[in-house]
Amino acid sequence: MRCLILAPLGMTAFALAGCATKPIPPVIETRIERVDLPVAVPCVDAKDVPADPPRVGDQLTGDAVHDIGPVAASNLRLRAAFDKALALLQACAVR
Repeated sequence: MRCLILAPLGMTAFALAGCATKPIPPVIETRIERVDLPVAVPCVDAKDVPADPPRVGDQLTGDAVHDIGPVAASNLRLRAAFDKALALLQACAVR
């Protein structure tokens, strides 16, 4: 009977001794890595962007002879603003 009681205890002790010798792996690993990310930066200053030219819709009467003057002047102002904006954007474009 003594042998029967000691056998399970010996086997349990032997099994637990085997577990005690293995190192326990870390659960959480702390690691710092540097990752370079592209960051958008403005290539022009906001004050350099041309303002929207004034609209001329309230100056139009429906008479083509009269309306051609305000429409032509508005077109010239709009083209000048567009040309300035285009020059600014071309400096920012990737080539």
